[in-house]
Amino acid sequence: MENYRRGDACVAPTTTVYCLDERFFQLGSRPRYFGNNLKERFILLVIPAVDLLGGQAVRLRQGKKTEQTTYFADPVEPARLFAGAGATLLHVVDLDGAFEGESRNSPSVRRIVEAAGPTVKVELGGGIRSLEAIERSLALGVIRVILGTAALTDPGLLTEALKRFGSEKIVAGVDAVDGKVAIRGWEQQTATPALELAGQLARLGLQRIIYTDISTDGMLGGPNLEALKKICSVGLKVIASGGIAEMEHVREMARLEGLGVEGMIIGKALYEGRIDLRAAIEAAAEKQK
Repeated sequence: MENYRRGDACVAPTTTVYCLDERFFQLGSRPRYFGNNLKERFILLVIPAVDLLGGQAVRLRQGKKTEQTTYFADPVEPARLFAGAGATLLHVVDLDGAFEGESRNSPSVRRIVEAAGPTVKVELGGGIRSLEAIERSLALGVIRVILGTAALTDPGLLTEALKRFGSEKIVAGVDAVDGKVAIRGWEQQTATPALELAGQLARLGLQRIIYTDISTDGMLGGPNLEALKKICSVGLKVIASGGIAEMEHVREMARLEGLGVEGMIIGKALYEGRIDLRAAIEAAAEKQK
């Protein structure tokens, strides 16, 4: 194994990420950790969320615009705080784009990418519903884009995007209420079961989804683990979102790594100080030993 110093780029055939310390290097799309005994294991990602609405960093309860809390007037501030606390990936959502179908916060996204620095990557979702929108988003410097509404309504777009940009650049957002998919900024609930959509996405060649249980999002009541386990049964890599409010929730999520959970997104609990990001990252790694 090659030796890398903290902050060195770790290069693999398909992607480049950055070492958290000298014990990490890259294989595929996730860091592998060898520790002092050189026993290989994957590291579950703890991913802070930065939601943009009107150029500010906000959180919504269950995705409702009428239940908005603004935490930072400048969204670069939380991005810097999260980067300084050890985050390696930020989950950024353009809520204006999600509601209106077209990105409205591109300048803020670019500033977040620049402020996060080379060792912290950014993924972006919200209103990305065309190949041109994907290209514009990737040009901002984000590592990958998230297709939500389009993942359900336009499978042809998803197929073409995978061909053009590759599976490491394209992620699908599967957002569900009571097991049924919601689209267009979660304002429109469909009759499509989330499990059915996840299966369709897997057959199209997608590698990874972000699964959000909307009923738990922003509620601080804990994640819907049973629904998450069902989604994992499809065989995709899953990043889970919704309901994580305390350290025990982080540990519960980490225990599902063997089912295919490769990361968890945390939002409101970080903004309100219920979870310390450094401690969460350490806890996620500890539970996988």
